[in-house]
This record gives sequence, C-alpha cells and structure tokens, in this order.
Amino acid sequence: MEINELKTVALQLMEAMQAKGLGEVELQMGDVKIKIKSAPPAPVLSAAAVSSAPAATSADAAPSPAAPAEEIPAGTEVKSPLVGTFYSAPSPDAPPFVLVGQKVKEGDTLCIIEAMKTMNEIKSPCDGTVLRILAQPGDMVEYNQTVIVIE
Repeated sequence: MEINELKTVALQLMEAMQAKGLGEVELQMGDVKIKIKSAPPAPVLSAAAVSSAPAATSADAAPSPAAPAEEIPAGTEVKSPLVGTFYSAPSPDAPPFVLVGQKVKEGDTLCIIEAMKTMNEIKSPCDGTVLRILAQPGDMVEYNQTVIVIE
C-alpha cells in the first residue's frame, strides 16, 4: 500500500471516528496496521468573536502540518484566521457543531479556535454541505490553514 493510500484511509478513519464519537479505531489490511486514538478535547468555557490577527501559541505545542493541496477536495475552504487549538464542540461532552455531510448556512458556527485562553467561533462563509473536516479536536492549527471544506 502506498503512502497516499495510507493517508486517505487514515483521514477516512478519523472522520468516521469523529462522526461516531469513538475514542479509538484500529484497522489491519494485510501487513499494514493503522491504529488511531483521539485525545479528549480541553473544556471550552465560552466563545468570543473571531479575531483577525494571528495569535502566539506556547513553545512546547507542536503545530499540526497543513494538509497537502492534493488532499483538499474542491469546495469552499474554511481557513483558520489565527494560530490556536481546534475544537469541534463547545465542550467535551457536547456534540460537535458540524459533521461531515451536514448542511450548513452562512453564519453557522463550524468550530472554535482557542488562542491565548480566548475562544474564537469560526463561522461558515457560505451555504452548503460539510465535505471534509481536516482537523481533529485538540489539534494545533496554523494561521490560514484549511480546517473545513464546504461543498
């Protein structure tokens, strides 16, 4: 199995995990074994307006690499307006704001990016269907990194 096929399978497993609310998924195909565990997201206390300036992150937090352009499907890319921590739900025990395949309207909250203890709601720029969520709860995201794609 080639690396691009592994990446595709891993992304599909992560999306299925998030959609079903699973904490761990394991898949074995021949001599290839993929095991993915999700960390519980940190509690989210409140949401604030989206900041337009990038914010600093702690030095010990490693940023997630942005998805390569060839893996991002066609559609409207929702990009992070700042550096911070991605959360798909308002609190750890709450359902996510959106799921893959869900229809959204312009202005609907898609996720939260936490920066410097401030919760920034990321709103949908258009009407459509969530095609892919490219970040997992607790992931560090970079400024201008695509986090969600809307069809």
